[in-house]
Formats: sequence, structure tokens, C-alpha cells
Amino acid sequence: MRTLAIALIGPLALIVAHPRSAAAEPGVSALEEPPRFGMYYDRYEPAFYTGFAPRADDPQRVHLHLGRGNQLRVTVVLSDDMLREYAADLLHRYGTYRALIDDGRLVLTQNLGFEEFESTLKVAQVERLVAEQATLSDDVVRARNLQLMEQLNPGRVFRIRMPVDEVLRRWVARVRPADRVHMDSERQLELVNLMLPTRLFVAELPPDVAAQLTALVTRCPQGDGDQQPLDDPRPAFLQLFTQVTHGIYPVRDGALQFAEFTAIYPVGTFNEYTTYRGRQIPEYPTPGRRALTTHQRTQTVDHVPTDDYYSYFPWIPYMHVGTRLHNAVHTLFWQMKPAETAFLPTAWRSVRRGSRDGLPYQYLWLLSRGPMSHGCTHLNAGHISELRQILPSDTEQLYRVDMFLNTSYLYDVFDIDGDFAPEVMGVRYFIAYALKDNKPDHLRVRDERHAYYDWLYGGDLSYDASDRGVFHAIKDGRFIGRDAVDGSEYERIVLREADYETEKIQFYRLVDIPFAKELRKVGAHHPFPGLATTVVSTR
Repeated sequence: MRTLAIALIGPLALIVAHPRSAAAEPGVSALEEPPRFGMYYDRYEPAFYTGFAPRADDPQRVHLHLGRGNQLRVTVVLSDDMLREYAADLLHRYGTYRALIDDGRLVLTQNLGFEEFESTLKVAQVERLVAEQATLSDDVVRARNLQLMEQLNPGRVFRIRMPVDEVLRRWVARVRPADRVHMDSERQLELVNLMLPTRLFVAELPPDVAAQLTALVTRCPQGDGDQQPLDDPRPAFLQLFTQVTHGIYPVRDGALQFAEFTAIYPVGTFNEYTTYRGRQIPEYPTPGRRALTTHQRTQTVDHVPTDDYYSYFPWIPYMHVGTRLHNAVHTLFWQMKPAETAFLPTAWRSVRRGSRDGLPYQYLWLLSRGPMSHGCTHLNAGHISELRQILPSDTEQLYRVDMFLNTSYLYDVFDIDGDFAPEVMGVRYFIAYALKDNKPDHLRVRDERHAYYDWLYGGDLSYDASDRGVFHAIKDGRFIGRDAVDGSEYERIVLREADYETEKIQFYRLVDIPFAKELRKVGAHHPFPGLATTVVSTR
């Protein structure tokens, strides 16, 4: 077993090992991608979110999952209330920004993210949609707002319809004859989570649930030759299913029908590799089910770092290391100067797109997807801003959110569209580089899809005739208590490559930490303190 050294760097709790860098392909010295990733900036300042992700104030509807491949999946099961209030929540957030700007309390700097946000809401006629809601039924309002969410978040909203009979049939097929005689706690957890595979991550079973499961198993038919009269298992199945899922997957017209928002972000992970099947893959040193927790200096999960190189972006701790240190989701801790970064081609070095003063930006936040951190999970600046938007406004509710971190070799497998054909989650982002003296130094691998995936997945990925990525003989992860363990095996499964989400934030002149913290919480149920009204026209 390798010994890990614990080190304190600034205020961070970091697990430090001695990294082995993977060299880039011979002759590959510069990015081949156009400058469409990352966030350009001129100086460290706070920013507010200018995108269109929904807010999930119910923590039981949020699932955070880090799987092999260096991506974080964030899935939100949309409630009726969330859909009914979506347009009003957008308008409230816009109105708050607009009122604070007009009052001089919010001074926009550097980029034009707010203007783009304002324009998009105007084109989508959000103010009109909200004004008309009082005359419409709840069903109509929800339908209109779901359509609006799809329009503003293309490729990230999924309408799920799974017939109950098919869900039950598939579950009964996984029940073994031995289960009717005895099930240990691990098998009980497995069967409960198989009630809705890839969506359920129940990690502990209360005694009454275990008893209901045992009774349900005895009601299940044992195969075509089973002549024993059985009670219909469907009512008991749905009763148990509703209990373990807290009712977030409603049954309507004989089917589980719900909508989900799923975001997939590239991430940087621990700056070390592990060997699997004879190849090196990124190592995840702290797998398990981790509850969001406090920063050990400020004693809050809703931490805003004062170290200027984090630029006041959200900092979300999920693990304490000792009494002073921690691991967290946060943005990058190094500074990239495009003019001085050797692997950035000319097109990346003088970008002025969206610049408020029309001049080229001086710096770039550009995530390295792969080994990079001291134990934390890195997100690009706009993506961690969006993550904080998705999470509950109420700080106390954040402590009820778990983050699921797979073991290094286990994939995040998810049936994202509810067609009973799960896929490995991925994202189209192929940039990985190494640091030298805390400065971006060289590419770890060519930023070309096939070359990058061979490096990232350690040769596990092949391709079909249409160049679609396909895995063979892989496993996903599941969780028992707080421990990550091997899950189901898949003989052939497709890689789903989400598009990289353009980062949507607006920089502003620093006021103070409480101001920054409250601004990122703003929504229909969380008005900005001391602001009398926020609903203003987008015209």
C-alpha cells in the first residue's frame, strides 16, 4: 500500500502523493481545439450565475456522481412544484440582478454574461409566460415551463416514461430462488436498488423496509413452471418503491412518468494514477458516499474562499481529512496566462469575445480533465457556479446532499432517457495538461477524441462502425453504507458523450463575502435580503 502524505496548502485539506505524469504523444505540443472552452478573465472578482439550470430546494431530488472518466454527473428529478415555478424563478433571479444593478449595489465588470442572460430571457418571452400563469391551470403551467426549460437547456432535460409492468417484469427476473430462503443485507440492498436500476442508490435499509422486501419476494412468480397461486406483486412493489424513493418518481397512467435535468461536467481529480488491466488510469483516492460538510475554518458548507486565486467562487466540501483539512469541489488553484502557456495556439492567446472593454483578456480558467488536484474535485468556473445554482438555496439543506464517488475503475452507468438501455456517462472535453511550479506546462495527451479516450480509459473503449464508443466487460459502482463497492457488470455498453456546457457567469465588483453568498442563493423562495421588489421588465 502506498503511503499518502497529508499536507496543508493555504487553507486546503489536501491529500498529496508523488505524481507520475503521462507524457503527451510525440510531436504533440499544442491544443488543436478552437478556443471554445473555459472562462477568460482579467482579474479575480466574484461572479453570479447567468444560466438556466433549475434550483432543487429538495435535497432528495439531487444526485451527484463521480465516475471513471473524470466527469461529475448532476441529476435532478424535477418535481411538479419546480416545474410550476421555473419561469417565475428565472424572472425573480433576473429581477434581483437588474434591481441591484440599477441601485448601484452591483457593478458589472469584465464580461457581458448578464446582457446575454437578459437577451435570452427576452427572446424566450419569460415575462409574458409568468404574467399569463395566473389564468392557467397548474398542468398547463407545468407543461409550458418544462418546454421552456428544454428550450433554454438543450440536451439536458429528459422526459421519462417507464411502464410499471415492464419495470416490475425486469425486477422479478432478477429475483433468485435463493432469495426466497435467505437474503443478507448486501443482497437486500442490491434488490432494492434494482427496482429502478442506475437511479436508486439506497445504501442502508431500515428493518421495516427489509421486512417488506422479504414479503414482496415471496409474492414473485418463480418462473414459467410455477403453478403456485400468487398474489399480484404489483401493489406491494409500488408501495415499497414509493417508500424507498420518497415518492419522487410518480406513477401516472400505468407508468413512472417524470422529468429530469442532467448536467455532466469534466473534472480534475487526484494528481496520481493507478494501474488497471495493465494500463494507467486516473486514481480516485477517496471513493464512497460522502455527505456535503463544513469547511473547517468557516464552519459552513456554503463556503466562499477568501484566497483571491479562487475568485470567490463556490467551495463545496465533502470530506474532512483530520481536524483541519478537507476535500471539496472547487475551481482551479493555478493561474493560466494565455500569452505564456506554450500549448495554447495563437487563436487562444488573444481572445476578446464578450469582453466588456473590448480588449483581449489576460487570463484563462481552463480545466485539465484528468489527474491534477491534491485530493479535491476541480470544476471550471462556470460549472461550479451552475452547481451551486442547482443545489438548495437553504444552507442547512446542503448537509442532506450526498456525493457519490466511485472507485477508480468503476464507471457511472445511467439510463439517462429511461429507455431501459443504460449508457456510460461521458462528456466531449479532451484537454489534459500537467503543471510545473503551479503553472500550466505541457499537454498530457493530444486533444483528439480517440487519442484522449485511449489515455483516459486505459484502452477500455472501442468503436463501432459509426464511430460510437463502446465498452465491453465493465462494471459500475454501488454503495453499502458509506463504502463504494463493485456494482453490475455490462458485457457491451455504449458511451454517451454529453456536449460541453458553455459557461454562463457575470463578473462584478467585490462587495463582501455575505453579499456574494446571498446573491448565489437568490430565487423565488429566497429573496435577496433588503431588496423590496425584484420583478422588473425584460423589455
